[in-house]
Amino acid sequence: MEKNKRKVGGGILTQEQLNDIQKIGVCHIVTCGKDSQPHATIVEPSKYDCNEIVIPIVQMVESIKNIEENNKIFIHVTKVNEEYYGDSVQYKINAIATIERKGKLFEEVKHFEETERLPEGWTVKGIVRAKLTKCIQVDG
Repeated sequence: MEKNKRKVGGGILTQEQLNDIQKIGVCHIVTCGKDSQPHATIVEPSKYDCNEIVIPIVQMVESIKNIEENNKIFIHVTKVNEEYYGDSVQYKINAIATIERKGKLFEEVKHFEETERLPEGWTVKGIVRAKLTKCIQVDG
């Protein structure tokens, strides 16, 4: 097996998958509350590793409500082949989400987002820590 195909430190993602997800920069998260109605939103995570994706909470009202009711989420990332869309790669990731509104990681993400990426006046209200449990890669 190639080096970049190995799991990183026993993680859910391989180094190649982690690199792809970081380069793409955006993903869809799907949540579902007690009412069993799915809700999807596009997010731009702040931090990634082979076992966790950290998403800043800026304007995710319905998603946060759903996570508070049901912490199982689905993350979908598509790596599009610019030359031929049919050769795209999809990462279908299951995760367990927790919401944090204080602590060291929250403060790091808040500082980064508010000084580097968010428009002036916008604020980070918390973070979603998505502990990855399973990743299925679909090619083509």
